[in-house]
Amino acid sequence: MKVPSTAAPWILALALPAAYVWGQPSEPPAATPTPTPTATVRPPQPPPPLEPVFRNGFFPLTADGKNELRIAGSVHLDARGYFGQSVAPSSLDIRRARLELQGRVYQFVTFRIQASLEDNPHIRNAYWDVEVTHALHVRLGQMKVPFSTEWLTLDNQVNSLERGASQPVYPFFDRGVMVWGQLASQTVTYSLGLYNGSGVDLDTPKGDTGGGKEVAIRLFSQPWRQHSASYLRGLYLVAQATAAGEPVPTRRYETSGMSAANYESLIWRWRTEQVIGSNGRWSDHITAEMTSRRRWGVEALLLEGPLGVSFEYCEVRWGDITIFFHDFYAGSQRLRHEPVLTRGGAARSAALWASWFLTGKGKTLDTHGWRQPNPQRNWRPDAGGGAWEVLAPFAFTDTDRQPFDAVTVNGFTGAQLGTPGPVPVGEGGAVTASVVDGAWKAATATVGLNWTLNPALRVQMEATEVWARDLDQGKGGLISGGHSNLAHATQRNRQVEHELMLGMRFIFRI
Repeated sequence: MKVPSTAAPWILALALPAAYVWGQPSEPPAATPTPTPTATVRPPQPPPPLEPVFRNGFFPLTADGKNELRIAGSVHLDARGYFGQSVAPSSLDIRRARLELQGRVYQFVTFRIQASLEDNPHIRNAYWDVEVTHALHVRLGQMKVPFSTEWLTLDNQVNSLERGASQPVYPFFDRGVMVWGQLASQTVTYSLGLYNGSGVDLDTPKGDTGGGKEVAIRLFSQPWRQHSASYLRGLYLVAQATAAGEPVPTRRYETSGMSAANYESLIWRWRTEQVIGSNGRWSDHITAEMTSRRRWGVEALLLEGPLGVSFEYCEVRWGDITIFFHDFYAGSQRLRHEPVLTRGGAARSAALWASWFLTGKGKTLDTHGWRQPNPQRNWRPDAGGGAWEVLAPFAFTDTDRQPFDAVTVNGFTGAQLGTPGPVPVGEGGAVTASVVDGAWKAATATVGLNWTLNPALRVQMEATEVWARDLDQGKGGLISGGHSNLAHATQRNRQVEHELMLGMRFIFRI
């Protein structure tokens, strides 16, 4: 059959699609997606590597300088000999043994955790410090209360075997929060803190002894920091104060007494907390309450090349009043509460020392305390002599006479307690009560020689004389051996007029 020529285009249009379908598989293939451009994926970047750095100790440090970590440790080994009227035992003693972790993260956060391993192990430093600006740091945790350059000086950097004064004239470590920073072109450093007021966790493990808290303020200034005269540039002036509302004497600041500069003896001891009689259920004793404890102090410090000079005056005052009570307890229930004696008073300390480095260089100083210089040449058997320093401290302590006033307290009798009634466990007994007992005036003179062999090893050698002044008929003497482990019952706490100590300390640190 002949196909008309006009139909040819239509046949061709139908035949071509049919031929295509006929030649394909029964199921069509999956459509191929159109490729789309994708973003370049970078592999995760590794954290900055730690680089070991030696800077008087080993520091793992990130390459960008924003993070660092240090594991530090130190040991102070003392040899002490006592002469003259002293009954304190001569001894070898591990004065300090410390292990700590320090670090800096994100460039502006620092932390410090330090364990004290000597005597009764406990935590000393445990805080974080956040630097908002140079003018504002916030420090939270357990730290030194800001008061006295001598007290704030690190233990590895101490100038003498013992500081110019001790607690309770000085505060101690405490738990709280502090803000501090530098103002006026870094010529003034301020510190303002709020603390429990009762000491470290070792003293009050559960927090605090009462509701009163301690406020501390300190101003450390270098007023002529930019002056052309070096003796004015190196002059520092300091003022500081603390105030606490304490309902009872604390273990750290009061009842442990005030240590003398020879360490093993006391200038005076606290005498309010005494037991007249007890059988476990009934208790007859005396105790104390007080309304406040306040400190204040001023300092003038000078650095001029190898010369260093420090003058410090501090005072602690208890008041408004200190009340002694004669108490009788049945378990935790107080049955009698009678006032016995009301006294208040203050203790003052003035300390002056001067030092000279025979081998040049000299100390450095900031609000955190004194720093010893590294030797220009470390000691070696064949060359280099280290750094040698001669040091001469003098200190004077004066306590008001009122706290030494004494009264005899007799135990409660059966008639006083009522019959039948509590067992008069204190009947027939008596104690002599006073706020403190010991020397109301004491002076200390020291000559010392310090040898820094290298940044990790220092040797301190001293002769220290402590004597009580203005004794009254044999009373008012130093409590010899009162801070020691002297076991002889007839010698411990003997009052003497003067003591001589020869001491040596080896300080090892990394």
